[in-house]
Amino acid sequence: MDTHLKKHLPVQLPIYPLLMGIGMLLMAVEPIAWLVNTWFEPAHDSKGGWIFLLCAGLFFWSVRSPQQAVTGKTHKKAVILLLVTAFIRGIGQVFAVNVLGAVALAIDVYAIGLLAALNDRKTPLSAGWLAVLFAFSLPLERILQRIIGFGLQHLSADGACRVLQGLFADVQCAGIRILLAGRDVLVDLPCSGVKSITLLLVLYAALMCVLRPTLLNSVVMGLTALASALLANIIRITCLSIFIAYPEKIGGINVLAQPWHDLIGLFCLILAAMPLALLCPPRRSGEEGSQKSPSHNCPQPIQAGKTKTLAALGFAMLAAVIVALPRQPLDISDTRTALSLPLYLNGQYGQTVALSIQEQAYFTQYGGTAVKMRYGDNSAMLIRTNSPLRHMHTPDDCLRGLGFDVHYQGIQYQPLPTAIYLATAPNGAQWRIAVTFYSDLGQFTTNVSEVVWRWLQQPHSTWYALQRITPVSIPESEASEWDNTLFAALDLTSVHFQENSHAKPD
Repeated sequence: MDTHLKKHLPVQLPIYPLLMGIGMLLMAVEPIAWLVNTWFEPAHDSKGGWIFLLCAGLFFWSVRSPQQAVTGKTHKKAVILLLVTAFIRGIGQVFAVNVLGAVALAIDVYAIGLLAALNDRKTPLSAGWLAVLFAFSLPLERILQRIIGFGLQHLSADGACRVLQGLFADVQCAGIRILLAGRDVLVDLPCSGVKSITLLLVLYAALMCVLRPTLLNSVVMGLTALASALLANIIRITCLSIFIAYPEKIGGINVLAQPWHDLIGLFCLILAAMPLALLCPPRRSGEEGSQKSPSHNCPQPIQAGKTKTLAALGFAMLAAVIVALPRQPLDISDTRTALSLPLYLNGQYGQTVALSIQEQAYFTQYGGTAVKMRYGDNSAMLIRTNSPLRHMHTPDDCLRGLGFDVHYQGIQYQPLPTAIYLATAPNGAQWRIAVTFYSDLGQFTTNVSEVVWRWLQQPHSTWYALQRITPVSIPESEASEWDNTLFAALDLTSVHFQENSHAKPD
């Protein structure tokens, strides 16, 4: 009778994994939404979606193969990792740092890889390296460009300068500027080497995930990848410098124009990947590694006793508390001091332009101050912040999000250092976008990377971004005159630049 009743009793749901899954889902929904948005938002210009598809493909390729052995400790390790991600997400939630929540997703991938026993399958993968590969689906290139881009600029410029000085006699170097045969060559932020390092590290992480080499081999290949990326970037800058100074050597081709500029970069990237290909160790099979139980001793499904069920319930409640924590970002910029642009400029009265709803909401949440003015066909925007990591960005970041096609044109150093962009609106109208970043300490630059670099050294400094928008149809001389008039009205003279910026080569 008892046996008969048991056969007709409803199957009990596995409460333990269900509660754990609910907790994970609660904490992961918002970071996943943010991450997916970075893949499709033009302002981020991220290729992370392709990295995610690569990770998903590798995961299912391994999971479809049979499990050959069991280590028996993966479950406990995965639970510990989930607790770590809960702590990280709590910090990200309180301080309103979306990147931290997204980084926790990579740790989740590691935990899922352990639970799926990727390392113990007939076609094994390294769960840890799969998580590292997944991390590149985050906008890491953008983050690295901001944090280490300025340092890499100087490192690449120094290396290229040494190579050029060994080849030519008329080479002068000052900071990130190189003077060769009377031509001024600038090692600009796009040439910092961050992109090549990121691409090579993606290749490196994918190889480590599939090959599962020893720790020593992993370290050797990692250092090789970094060195190859830096060396390839130095070779790239050297080639560009030579061809800019001596265009007749290649038939007068402009190497800064497409497709030549990207082709040179692609060639150097392939060159940098060759050492990785040569150093690849043989793939380790699923049986190699730690001592494991035979496949016929695979453990039974986890028994959800009262202790584990209560622990899972606690985890789910912790997740609910974390996602409900109020946001209190630390890096809120000062908004108390008024900010203004000239009321009258170059024969035109200024007309205030209201900030967009998104801009108003952002500055309300994170502080900072911005003002926009229109002077006839020309416009200006001034931003002030004590938190450049929050507020400072290049014009192409926001303009791409508005549907503009934006192309970087280079830098002008006189009378103030200025980055120039060409923006084409959806209706075909073209605009010259010029931006200058400067601090209350008299420091001037053209890129956010240097702003962040200097702000990290002097975190109490205040930074400004002055953006000027003029139609492409007006002559360059008129646009420059309008810029100079605005500089004078704001008391930004060339004296500040001469005292505080990099000196031009003699």
